[in-house]
Amino acid sequence: MFKNIIYSLITKGSVAIINFIILIISSRYLGVSSRGEISIFILNITVIQIVNDVYTGYSIVHFIPKFNFIKIIVYGVIFTLILCSLSNSLLWILNKQVKGYEWVGYILSLLVILNTFNCVLLLGNENIKAYNFLSFIQPFLLLFGIGFYLFVLKKYTFDAFVYPLLFSFSFSFLISTFLQFRFLKRKFTVNKYQLKPILVNGFMFQVATLTFVFVNRYSYYLLPDISNVGLYSSASSLMEAVLIIVNGIFPVLLARVSNAGNTPKIIDLTLVLSKASFLFSTMCVLILLLIPDSFFVFILGEGFHGIKNLMLRYSPGILLISLFGSMSYYFSAIGKQKLVFACYSIGFISSLIFAPFLISRYGVNGAAHNANIAYLLIAIAVCSSFMRITKLSSERFFSFRTDYKYLKDFIFSKEIAHL
Repeated sequence: MFKNIIYSLITKGSVAIINFIILIISSRYLGVSSRGEISIFILNITVIQIVNDVYTGYSIVHFIPKFNFIKIIVYGVIFTLILCSLSNSLLWILNKQVKGYEWVGYILSLLVILNTFNCVLLLGNENIKAYNFLSFIQPFLLLFGIGFYLFVLKKYTFDAFVYPLLFSFSFSFLISTFLQFRFLKRKFTVNKYQLKPILVNGFMFQVATLTFVFVNRYSYYLLPDISNVGLYSSASSLMEAVLIIVNGIFPVLLARVSNAGNTPKIIDLTLVLSKASFLFSTMCVLILLLIPDSFFVFILGEGFHGIKNLMLRYSPGILLISLFGSMSYYFSAIGKQKLVFACYSIGFISSLIFAPFLISRYGVNGAAHNANIAYLLIAIAVCSSFMRITKLSSERFFSFRTDYKYLKDFIFSKEIAHL
């Protein structure tokens, strides 16, 4: 398991670097307004995916070892075609899609969801290497495609992002489908299949995810113009790149707990990685303090003056996510979706109350203040729930000496492979 975590962290770190380069290139050559269009376009696909992932999302990993594998796939494809069509139609009726790209948005949302579904199925079978490869290849192809549009075709419009995005997910979907067919050639036992528990568990998982996404992204719809959306979304993306440990541990932890069950060592590992992620994120923020605002303007473009100040205002929220993120994923892995939803709902309700007031009073800075308040409330709820459910004492929760000893034993123990 330790090796899988290391591979996953390396992959997530590489993806974070690629996404950072994509952000720099798209911001510098496409401008702050196009970054706003990109943010709205991606947010729409994200919302559609969250709705569809009631069936096809990470919550289904819990059922892959237990239910008929072929039926899981067939029902997933049917579910995707129906929900994706309905969701895109609703966005079109509400006039929330980027003008002129409605069909592109529909096709892309299908590809994103089906590719992610394939990745989740690979993860459920603990094929971590294939999962990490697919996680890397899509953003790498996106970066290649954007570079081709900008530096070869000399196109500096929204097309330079959206069509490379379409290409990258098309290619990734073909690879993930090929890998999935290889799994289907193996002999699977004819297990039972029940649709209801998948949908109930998935619904709670995705409602929790949607509430968490809108804790911060809800502000996109309240900011006064598209340039502010581009500035704030870029600042958020840059800060969220430091959540490498949290994003790296999630797939490995979810797959291991779903297949092998919950153990005391998993609880200790979750706590240790939560603190390690917090310390790593804190160091990143301290490094950020040393970088002048002019550097960000130089690499992103003239429309991004003040982005460092906005990033620093948003950084307390990122530090809080780095602390409670692994604990939330632990709850998801052991099937406590309702608890995750309850904790996230506190932050979402806070955003609904405070975001309109803070944004109207402080503008784009108010969006960052709103996110910090919401994430603080979520952190309190998640950490207190983790201590209560795992029966950890306050002394153990705040003990770094014990964490160091456990991490050392975990890395060098011969029992790593059996954890």
